[in-house]
Amino acid sequence: MFYIALVVFAGCVVALQPPINAALGRTVGLLESGLVSFAVGTLFLAMAVLLTGRGSVLRVTEIPLWQLAGGVLGAFMVVTTTMAAPRIGVLSTLVAMIFGNLVMGAIIDHKGWFGLTAIPFDWRRMLGLAMVLAGIALVARR
Repeated sequence: MFYIALVVFAGCVVALQPPINAALGRTVGLLESGLVSFAVGTLFLAMAVLLTGRGSVLRVTEIPLWQLAGGVLGAFMVVTTTMAAPRIGVLSTLVAMIFGNLVMGAIIDHKGWFGLTAIPFDWRRMLGLAMVLAGIALVARR
């Protein structure tokens, strides 16, 4: 239950990003807001690593390039939600993003990508995705 609560809290925090970054974007520019946001996040993580880190950042030279994709994908997500939130609202932005997360999660589970145990895509998962899609239709109406 702790991890469920932690992820729910993280979801609440993520919901703050699009409107905060949209306001930042009005001040410094769209791409620039992504750069500033990631720079602040990088400084925060650097301090956390210095204070409590147990791994080895120096091993970055040993990892396959595809493992660095998270940074690029994160930047794309931040810039995309920064553009969308002022135009379609934060709720519609997040529900659409969550739907995309769920679709990709279902594909990853089904295929067992990234060394994960494969979990077949069945009618229950299909129904769950359909319900989220219906949710998008409900919250995106104006």
